[in-house]
Amino acid sequence: MPVYTYRAVTKTGVIVRNKVESNSRQNLIKSLKSSDLLPISIEQVSYKSKNTTKKKKKNVTDIQEIMKNVNTTQLGTKRTTLSTKEKVNLYLAKSEKPTPRDLVVFTQNFYLLKKANFNNIHALETIIQSTENLNFRGILEDILAGVEAR
Repeated sequence: MPVYTYRAVTKTGVIVRNKVESNSRQNLIKSLKSSDLLPISIEQVSYKSKNTTKKKKKNVTDIQEIMKNVNTTQLGTKRTTLSTKEKVNLYLAKSEKPTPRDLVVFTQNFYLLKKANFNNIHALETIIQSTENLNFRGILEDILAGVEAR
């Protein structure tokens, strides 16, 4: 889909600039006029294909926000030096709680794996590998350790 940059004037006389995706230049003009904007100039800057768009994973916070909030003095580990990856993982583990969606996905996947004759250990290992929420992954790893200890 083409990407356009436009300049338009509002009813109050304020000039607005923006970059948007639209099917065509005519559709963009129609949408601007329906939003009470009078187009001044419209230029196509690029053509964005559907395959290049990346979806953000759910339960993943913006890395800049994480790095801003990570405080190494309050991590509570015995080692004095932590890598950046460890700092981020510890912060995420403290901040993310398992959501109801995480629990539903876990129970559905566990049921399907058990129905496919996976043993408990193999089913839990498989689910842990695909879990995005780090806190929930830690909980599942604790459960797995308990199952393996039996």
